[in-house]
Amino acid sequence: MNKHHFSSRSLFVFALSAGIVLTACKKDDDPEPAAPDGGSTSSTPSTTPNFVDADASLWGVKTWTTTTTPIGNVTVEIGVGIAVFSNDDFASFVNVGTVGVNGTDLTAQSNNSYTSTPSQANPLGIDFSNSNTDWTVAGDNGFAGFTRSVPEFAFPAIDAVSSSDVVVRANGYTLTVQAVASADSMLFLVGSVAKTLVGSATSCDFTADELSGLATGTSLVQVAAYSYINEDQGGKNIYFGKETVRTKTVTIQ
Repeated sequence: MNKHHFSSRSLFVFALSAGIVLTACKKDDDPEPAAPDGGSTSSTPSTTPNFVDADASLWGVKTWTTTTTPIGNVTVEIGVGIAVFSNDDFASFVNVGTVGVNGTDLTAQSNNSYTSTPSQANPLGIDFSNSNTDWTVAGDNGFAGFTRSVPEFAFPAIDAVSSSDVVVRANGYTLTVQAVASADSMLFLVGSVAKTLVGSATSCDFTADELSGLATGTSLVQVAAYSYINEDQGGKNIYFGKETVRTKTVTIQ
């Protein structure tokens, strides 16, 4: 079993398919990740990372969304499961049969990624209250079936976003949370512009240039804290991660 320290060298962001602009905060001698095509938009990318040496990546995600209403801020927590499996360095995904976490089967999407979706019967999604993730994978397309409980580390804890709910692009923006704990890395996003920092970071500055491509109007800011391990399962390098995401609705001007 291995636990890698996060670096831009090992990062393959699953969100690249959403066309985000990725800017890693790192040491000067760390090579710059290739920027994806398509430029900046205010679309919301996935916050779930993946890694170049991975054959599969399985994530339990706690999402906390805060919305401003006439009666004050309302925050809702939803539990989500995400999993992807690949035989070609994530150029494409493969179907491995039934995949479940904490008793909930994930839904295979048209591109063979797996996600869970809250329903009317279960509007808060998957229950991660015990901080464990219990995975079951049936196996197919070169992946052996397995079950794996991940009690080795807890979900990161992260406070609500405390930054302004108005982003003035020309002024830049500082995205802040008051505290974070038990994270390997932090991902800060304003709309589709993202930066990755060390696990102890509680704020991140975005320059006017970095925000200039965002569209005006309603958008989201997000702060994601995550930790992970990886290990061999049937000859495949499998990553298991836990992530907590704080999301706030903002107006971009």
